[in-house]
Amino acid sequence: MNQTILASLFVVSLLFQAPTVFAQPGRLTEKDVNQQKLMIDASREKMLGNYDAAIALLKDVLKEDDNNAAAAYELSRVYAEVNNLQGAVETAQKSVAAAPDNIWYQRLLLDLYQQLNKNDEAAAVAETIVKLEPGDDFNYYRWAYFLVRAGDVKKAVKVYDQLEERSGINEEIVRRKHSLYLGIGDYKKAASELERLINTFPKDVDYRHLLASFYEQINEKTKAQKVYEEILKIDPDNVKAQLALSGKPGGATDEEQFISTLKPVFKQPDVSIDMKLARIIPIIQKAVDTEDEQLTRALLELTSILEEVHPSDAKSYAASADLLYYAGDKEAALEKYKQALALDDTIFLLWEQSMRIMDSQGGYTELLPFSEKAMDFFPNQAIAYYFYAKAAFQLGDAEEAVSILPQAKLMAGRNLPIKHDIQILYGLASNQLENYEQADEAFTGMMEEDDSNPFLLAGYAYMLALRGQQLREATKMAEQASKMLGAHALPIQAQAMIAFKEKNHNKAKELMQSAITLEGAEAPIFLEEYGDILFETGDTNMAIQYWKKAKDKGRVSKELDKKIATHSN
Repeated sequence: MNQTILASLFVVSLLFQAPTVFAQPGRLTEKDVNQQKLMIDASREKMLGNYDAAIALLKDVLKEDDNNAAAAYELSRVYAEVNNLQGAVETAQKSVAAAPDNIWYQRLLLDLYQQLNKNDEAAAVAETIVKLEPGDDFNYYRWAYFLVRAGDVKKAVKVYDQLEERSGINEEIVRRKHSLYLGIGDYKKAASELERLINTFPKDVDYRHLLASFYEQINEKTKAQKVYEEILKIDPDNVKAQLALSGKPGGATDEEQFISTLKPVFKQPDVSIDMKLARIIPIIQKAVDTEDEQLTRALLELTSILEEVHPSDAKSYAASADLLYYAGDKEAALEKYKQALALDDTIFLLWEQSMRIMDSQGGYTELLPFSEKAMDFFPNQAIAYYFYAKAAFQLGDAEEAVSILPQAKLMAGRNLPIKHDIQILYGLASNQLENYEQADEAFTGMMEEDDSNPFLLAGYAYMLALRGQQLREATKMAEQASKMLGAHALPIQAQAMIAFKEKNHNKAKELMQSAITLEGAEAPIFLEEYGDILFETGDTNMAIQYWKKAKDKGRVSKELDKKIATHSN
């Protein structure tokens, strides 16, 4: 491109960016021509990215004419490019002072004030822009925005009033005023804004729903009820209103009656499942907190309806699974979680709950591949790695557990409960590999941080029992853990193994019998150890049965195979 064409393009660009540059009547003086040349040269340098050169040229223009608005405007833009915001503001102010009616200069100054969080100044400029361009709604919204940021909510409301006078009442303006009144705690005016919208559009029930939701939000239940009743007068089949009025309105509700009134709505396929679930989540929480079996059964009737009406939505089965889980029917809950995952495998909580159930039931042959798949789907979830390592450990592959647990610990970050679980398992797996120094470090390091963690105490006591070391100290820790956890298999298992190492086989058998029905007692290692205790008490046949149970549960161990083979004859 030759220099003539390039210079021509710079002139056109300059004229487009700042239309007042050459707006001088009469003949051009030599000074005018020189300034024009400097402006063109500055524009060229800016376009080429030579900002320092452009700044120097524009400063030369301003030295000759301090009131050159276009030069000040261009210099402000260059300063902004190099992130000299203070310089940009000062020169933008100069351009506005020289040409206050130029909308482009005002907009640049406003943008700069916004970047510097100068909200009072920005609001003042926005007001000027409204006066220059009163026909643009966006200008009013921006003015109000800066007023709110400056803390002048009342004036912001007046700006919206001005806009409403010009353009008429509409949802956007009403919502904004409603939010402002809500923010300052003026609930009466917040409600009146929504009422104005309803009065303007009386047949639009969505606006009535807004008002009803607002009343519910501020705990005005009676007023909300009246609005829902008005909605049903206009639209008798309105599902949201029907759901809102289900049960006994007002005071304490009979949850089972409430659930019964929901059934017809739950059977409607055209009603959103999210809307249905929103009505029963508080009751599900109550059923969980109170362990109310009758209420849980009533809720399960509703979630069964959801499964029939919304068979392709994972939330239907997840809701049933949660209820079954907290009701204690974990086997049925697991099947529901699996059904939910078959429809949507992107929700990690479904994976986690499934892994927890498999762990509690001793289903490690299923947990191992399941948790490995969870690791593939969610590579940043420490709990998935933990359950994979635990399954490997229970099935006899302590080496695999030790290899994966450091990565799990790294992912756990500041989540102390899971971090402690990982470290306990790491210590036990290291102990099984006879890496006693590593095992000791795992437990003693945690004991220094928190010597009152019952799972840590039980795990440490169990590890010492397996070695037959410090049994008196191990007994204290196991008993302390048992007091803290109550009826839990882990500390009882530790006490049983301590008694076993002390050759008190009858006491060990008694302890294991008390633990055998508790959650976690179906773990393969637990079953093998119980078989060992039974064998020492002389009950060889029952010992073989428990050894075989451990093997059926997936336990891989040459020693276990040897015990079964040797004593089965």
